[in-house]
Amino acid sequence: MKNYFLITMVLLVCIVGYAQNESKEKLLFVRVFDLNGEKIGKGKVQTVTDSTLHLKTSNGFIIFPISTIKTIKTKRSAGNNIATGATIGFAFGAILGATTADPDAWFGYTAAEGATGIGIAGAILGSTIGSLTVAFKNSNTYIINGNSELWKLINNQLVTK
Repeated sequence: MKNYFLITMVLLVCIVGYAQNESKEKLLFVRVFDLNGEKIGKGKVQTVTDSTLHLKTSNGFIIFPISTIKTIKTKRSAGNNIATGATIGFAFGAILGATTADPDAWFGYTAAEGATGIGIAGAILGSTIGSLTVAFKNSNTYIINGNSELWKLINNQLVTK
C-alpha cells in the first residue's frame, strides 16, 4: 500500500512540475486560400519572407509563394468550436448518464440508455455553447490577392502575433 501511495505522490509532483514549464514557441495558426478561394493549406506560421509564407504542419513544412495566395485567415474555423463543444458535451453526458443509471427507479434507465440519451443531450448543449463562443473568437482575415505590396504590409503582423 505504501508503494502505491509513493508512486502516486511522485507522479503528482512530476505532473505539477511539468505543468509549470512555459511553452517554448507560440506560433500563429492560419488557413491559406488560393486565388479561387479554395483552402490550399493550414498550419502554424514558421517564417515569412518577402515572397513566401512558410507553415509548419503536422506532416512537415509547406512553402506558399505569395503570388498564389488570395486570403489568409487566422485561427480555426467556426466548425472546430462547435465540434469541440459537441464532443466534450457528449463525453460528459455519457459519463453522467452511465453513472446515474438506476433501472429500478420510477423513471429508470440502464447504463447504456443513460449514456446514449444524456450523451446526445450533452452533445446538443455542447454544440450550442461552442457556437456561442464563435462570437468571441477574434479571428482576422488578410486579403492579399497575390499582391506583394499588400503582403509586405501584412507579413509583420503574422510574425508578431
